[in-house]
Amino acid sequence: MNAATLLACAPGPCGAGLPAVKRPVLIVFDLDGTLTDSAELGRVLFKRVFEQMGFGRISDALADSFNGPDADEVCRIMGVGPDRRAQYDRLLDELEIALVRETGKVYPGVHEMLAALAPHAHLAVLSNGSQSYCSACVAQYGFAPYIGRFSGFAHGVTKAMRIGQWERETGARRVIVVGDRATDIEQARAAGAYAVAVTYGMGARTELLGADDICDATWQVTDACLRVIAET
Repeated sequence: MNAATLLACAPGPCGAGLPAVKRPVLIVFDLDGTLTDSAELGRVLFKRVFEQMGFGRISDALADSFNGPDADEVCRIMGVGPDRRAQYDRLLDELEIALVRETGKVYPGVHEMLAALAPHAHLAVLSNGSQSYCSACVAQYGFAPYIGRFSGFAHGVTKAMRIGQWERETGARRVIVVGDRATDIEQARAAGAYAVAVTYGMGARTELLGADDICDATWQVTDACLRVIAET
């Protein structure tokens, strides 16, 4: 009997209404490259931000390299000091929210994946984008019925720290982290979580080899998570 069959009779609706005892697992999804296909969005975003800050037109390759690192690291690479950090944060917020509506899209099967997992686990989104960007994505892409918690980048708070906070809040006995970059796996390990890597995002397969599961499609993510839930 597979994991999906074991869980087919789990009670309750999708979303955040079930008591924690009936959903002992917390699944934390990365956003860009895992739920949303935002490669083009990120490229356009960083080129516009740094052009408006007076850096000129940065290359596509440099812009693409910023789709993954947090804001502190991007500013360090570009030499954006404390005196200009507020300007960077403001431009990033304004432009990325507009681009969500213009160019953002979700990967095929994402809604089906979330709908299949929501009755059995607490679902959350954790991103290196801003909090307002996360909020815009949850609203724009119809994630709200499934996602109970979401957080963007906060200075001084690592993803592992946020995962630990949510683990305590939900009373989860097991945590699964789903992401497309090596940093997602590293933060999963730091939080003591089960790491699921996806190859359809922006990370190369070679950087994902340390994950517990490597998935090429959203339905494989669903199966991997359901198997861990059944074991829990």
